[in-house]
Amino acid sequence: MLEEGATFFNSYVALKIASILTELLDRPPRREKLPTYNSFEDAVDLFRTRKRILILTGAGVSVSCGIPDFRSRDGIYARLHVDYPDLPDPTAMFDIRYFIHNPAPFYDFASEIFPGQFEPSISHKFIRQLEVNNQLLRNYTQNIDTLERQANIERVVECHGSFSKATCLNCSAKFDIDVIKDDVMAKRVAHCPRCAVGVIKPDIVFFGEDLGSDFHIQMAADKDEVDLLVVIGSSLKVRPVSLIPFSVDRNVPQILINREPLSSYRADIELLGNCDEIIEDICIALGGDFADLLERHRTCFGFILRGISYSRNSAKTTLAILQISQNRAIFPGAELYYDLETGAICQPMSHRYVIVVHYYFHHMNGLFSQFGVRELLAKPR
Repeated sequence: MLEEGATFFNSYVALKIASILTELLDRPPRREKLPTYNSFEDAVDLFRTRKRILILTGAGVSVSCGIPDFRSRDGIYARLHVDYPDLPDPTAMFDIRYFIHNPAPFYDFASEIFPGQFEPSISHKFIRQLEVNNQLLRNYTQNIDTLERQANIERVVECHGSFSKATCLNCSAKFDIDVIKDDVMAKRVAHCPRCAVGVIKPDIVFFGEDLGSDFHIQMAADKDEVDLLVVIGSSLKVRPVSLIPFSVDRNVPQILINREPLSSYRADIELLGNCDEIIEDICIALGGDFADLLERHRTCFGFILRGISYSRNSAKTTLAILQISQNRAIFPGAELYYDLETGAICQPMSHRYVIVVHYYFHHMNGLFSQFGVRELLAKPR
């Protein structure tokens, strides 16, 4: 048994290295920024006027719902590295080869992300409002939490599948996810009630599995229709979904809403911070149906609007926006890295300093403390 496990581990590592090398050698060309679009106000105007918006969402839109993201310092992979030291690497938890070899770690963990425990965020509801307004071309989601369905988003492609269905790996019998709910919550491997032999796997796309024809067919049609592309809460690390921004016409404006900038992707406008807080500010700036949506969301969850008043009829937000470069604005929750020697914002791994903006956002008056930001720039991580 030990020899079998070692053989699997070695073959898994070899395949992983080959996959990484293939990705490095096959990177898409860097996207050129459009000079016309730069500011938060430009982003708001695009949301107000565009009619065929393609939105690519990642785990960042569900963090406020209580679902951890995958790749942040406190995300799922960081925890798996500590909690499951026997995994070849944290991503093996969601690798089909490892699941077939040993499904127990996945079932031990799956209860944390099992649907039915969470409610959609303001980001999900914002996308739904765009759909109601006939502005949404498609929502391509990398998430498996089914929150798009709960938010009633209809024009959605679940790129990596979802927890709504499950399949027996032995006899291919299909089941509603409720069939395995008791097993998931009890942290035991679910076996097929039909063949009594096979392990049941939720219909989420694991590493090593193809996304299927639906994704490719839909994207082939949508790439020529889109007039605005927005990436929300995604690190764009997983192919082929990460290639979507590079698949559309180069004259289509693109917006990134994320906690941190991405080294592999250059958007025209970068709004960096907690996704939900940025979306809230966009709702305030858009007014009308979006301001009503925000008020309903806050009333539903008992929130208070950060002590800052806003007017539904106003086209501009009253919140302070810290514009740190031509096309990059930061909001509470942004994570940026600063090189003290060059005085430049840069990517992680090349230095030791980090800005975490929400520590220096004054909730009482909605203003950033620039002194506080400078002070943190000089503070080692």
